[in-house]
Amino acid sequence: MANIFSTIFTSILLIGIGFYWFKYPPKNINNLYGYRTRRSMANQQIWDYANKIGAKMLLVLGVVTLVLGVFLVLVLPSMSIFLTIVLILIGLGVGMYWCETKLNHHFDKNGKPKE
Repeated sequence: MANIFSTIFTSILLIGIGFYWFKYPPKNINNLYGYRTRRSMANQQIWDYANKIGAKMLLVLGVVTLVLGVFLVLVLPSMSIFLTIVLILIGLGVGMYWCETKLNHHFDKNGKPKE
């Protein structure tokens, strides 16, 4: 029972943080919260774009974690928490790769939008 609670709680937390981040993105480049990488902090325009993508990434990760996490609790209850953590870590890695790829697609190395 604790496995399903922790999986659902973690997923809802990711969805909640993602929704809050999407609704109230950080207005200025900061070191406290937001999608913070060297690339995303290069200038304000990149920062704004990266944080829109980062919020969507967290929302999607929360939904995927909820669906797959509940499935894992039903199929492999003894391994579900470990596998959910692995799923979250892989999801964050894939999300960061996706975000950085989109930044490289939309901005040049100097931080100016590509035309």
